[in-house]
Amino acid sequence: MKVLILILLVLLNNILENDISKINKLTKNAEKAFKEKNYKVAINDYNTLIDSFNISNEKIHLNLAHSYLLSNDTLKAIENYNMASITNNNKIKSIAYQQLGNINESKNKLKNATEFYKKSILSNNSNLDSKYNYELVTKKLKEQEKKKKEKNKKEEDNKNQQNKEQENKNQQNKEKNKKEEDNKNQQNKEQENKEKNKKEQENKNQQNKEQEKSIEEKLKEVNMSKKKAEMILNALNNIEFQYIQQLKRKASKKIDKNKPDW
Repeated sequence: MKVLILILLVLLNNILENDISKINKLTKNAEKAFKEKNYKVAINDYNTLIDSFNISNEKIHLNLAHSYLLSNDTLKAIENYNMASITNNNKIKSIAYQQLGNINESKNKLKNATEFYKKSILSNNSNLDSKYNYELVTKKLKEQEKKKKEKNKKEEDNKNQQNKEQENKNQQNKEKNKKEEDNKNQQNKEQENKEKNKKEQENKNQQNKEQEKSIEEKLKEVNMSKKKAEMILNALNNIEFQYIQQLKRKASKKIDKNKPDW
């Protein structure tokens, strides 16, 4: 029994030594591949360490995140930077937050970037890159906010100007419509007056015709022609005119008071 246990211990030890040897080899190969910018090999070796040997620490996740980022796989990079930030190693934590800040800044998510830079600085106050990036992004945010306010003000001014122009246009249309309405009413009034005058003239003409007809009928009753009646009327007019002239001559003579009136 003791011999069996001894054999098992020897075998287990050999297995452990073999695994340790493979782990060390993979770790060195991954680091070498990363330094040589052979990121595909580095990613494969780091993932083998995590998946096959359950070797997972902040340094492996940080290097794996760098490899993914430099291979343009941003989502995988973010995932591993977040894993690397879960550590008591403040330097690695600060670098992981700094990289997350850089990714957000590259996507123009400036507010998120400042939050990650803050965390990076709090994790390691000696991280000058994060301090510089924080100041730079804060300045960009202020400029962005300023441009946004200027844009909003310009849009508001344009809107007010458009409203003013629309009001002026509405007022002009209102005045135009009123003028057209007044002209229309004036035309209607003139047309009504014209029709009224026409009707009055027609009535007058009708009355004159009826009056002439009545006179002709009366002349027929006394057996007198219209021409003869006109001659008599003219004669009467002449007599009346002569009579008036005689009255004027008598009125112009001086009256002798010594003589009687007859």
